Amino acid sequence: MIKTAVTATTPSRKIEFIGAHKDDSIVIGNYGDVQFVAKGNFDLSGLIYCGKNTVEFNVEGDGTVAFKGVCKKLMIRGIRGNCTLDLSNLSSQVVWCESVKGNAIVTLGPTKLIELISLDNDAVVKYGGKPVLLNYTLKGNSRIEGWKG
Repeated sequence: MIKTAVTATTPSRKIEFIGAHKDDSIVIGNYGDVQFVAKGNFDLSGLIYCGKNTVEFNVEGDGTVAFKGVCKKLMIRGIRGNCTLDLSNLSSQVVWCESVKGNAIVTLGPTKLIELISLDNDAVVKYGGKPVLLNYTLKGNSRIEGWKG
């Protein structure tokens, strides 16, 4: 008799806010990987508890997105426009910041490792603590700043 192990994977969830939205009660739990999408005019905030999973952000437009909590891996796929992604109270193990463009501002909380930061135009990424920064690309007037010792 041959025994085989079967692993069940949970599918990625997608949370979308398209258009004009204001919501201060978003909760992202530890039920698998999450894609968070905000496009338009927005003022969004909430809690993240994904200690074993990845949270991926795609933000485009005008407004603010702010989260508190913890996640294992934070993927910032695309931030464009005149927006702020405030993750200063979100701790993570690994951050991957693929594309930040325009006048976007990203504030990162405590993290151990920043694998990639890629910035263009007047974009700014601020980080707290002393993470290991492996790879970065700066174009235009973009910059990377430490905001908290």
